[in-house]
Amino acid sequence: MFQISEVLKKVPFFQTLGRDGLDFVVERLKFKPFDGDEVICKAGDPGDQMYIIISGKVKVVVTPADGGAETVIAYLGSGDYFGEMALLTGEPRSASVITTEASEMFILNKSDFDVIIERFPSITLSMGKIMSQRLRETLQKAAQKGSANLSTVKGDLVDKKLVEVLKFCESNSLNGKVVVRHEDKTGEFHYEKGELQKVILGTFPEDKALDTMLNWQSGSFMIEPRPIKMEGVKAPKDASKEKHVILIVNNSMVVQKLLQRAFDSMGYEVYAVETAAKAMNLVQSIQPHLVISDTKLPDASGSAFVGNLRGVSEVPVVLLTESATRAAYEGEFKQQPGIFFTNSQEIGEVVKIVERALG
Repeated sequence: MFQISEVLKKVPFFQTLGRDGLDFVVERLKFKPFDGDEVICKAGDPGDQMYIIISGKVKVVVTPADGGAETVIAYLGSGDYFGEMALLTGEPRSASVITTEASEMFILNKSDFDVIIERFPSITLSMGKIMSQRLRETLQKAAQKGSANLSTVKGDLVDKKLVEVLKFCESNSLNGKVVVRHEDKTGEFHYEKGELQKVILGTFPEDKALDTMLNWQSGSFMIEPRPIKMEGVKAPKDASKEKHVILIVNNSMVVQKLLQRAFDSMGYEVYAVETAAKAMNLVQSIQPHLVISDTKLPDASGSAFVGNLRGVSEVPVVLLTESATRAAYEGEFKQQPGIFFTNSQEIGEVVKIVERALG
């Protein structure tokens, strides 16, 4: 068990898990050996499995549609992994993977992966950041080669909710747009570096267009990335500098987006969820330095959430109160340290209170 856990710890998005979490993952892994020069998966195959390399090496190859010579785009070895993108998107394999020597691997099926992320939502958030970096690297390579043909990602709203698609685009720093179709209606979401810039649905104002499309239960979506110029790619920030981690708990996607944008730009590491239950799971996984919470959540009041939170953590909490309700909440929590209140949800005020709380 110890050796298996050590292999898992080499996978970045499993590094947030404690021993119990790693054991939970290990119970769902399948072991399989492969011979040298064996095809593990082919481009176009269903994306229903993720692979973690225990030993050996593989090459990742793509073959042009015109049948030309294959191109090796990566070599992977012990501790590397592949296929995780397909588990999130449900898309077929975009490349083939072939062993270059005898290899051993763990296989994680999608059904087991779904159980794991439901138990530990921090995994999907970590994957989002990792895939964001991968997307930037892919775009850099495409720009260097002068490629203007980046593949699109398509899906059905029955299988993937629109809100999940939009969060995926934000996490992966999308430059481009999402086209959504429902019956005879077509809408668009335009992104720049993962930030939502414009929402279009006929002549609707943006807020109504957003609300309308988020309620669509059927239809299709297509993510259309746009090539970027090399001069537009910034070098990654110094990873050695520790960032403060902020968890936002709010059911409004608009509020989440505005707060995330503000604190991301200030260098904070930001996570956002919409329910108290998800927040409680995440608090124990990522151990944030501060929590920002609405006073009304879908599954609990702000007071109940803070009460449950105090059972596991003394992390500072900023409650998004209004001037008319602030006094009541201050009275309720006057005996508890580390609780801060706002007079509104104006971003500038929230930022000031957060900085004071982290002081």
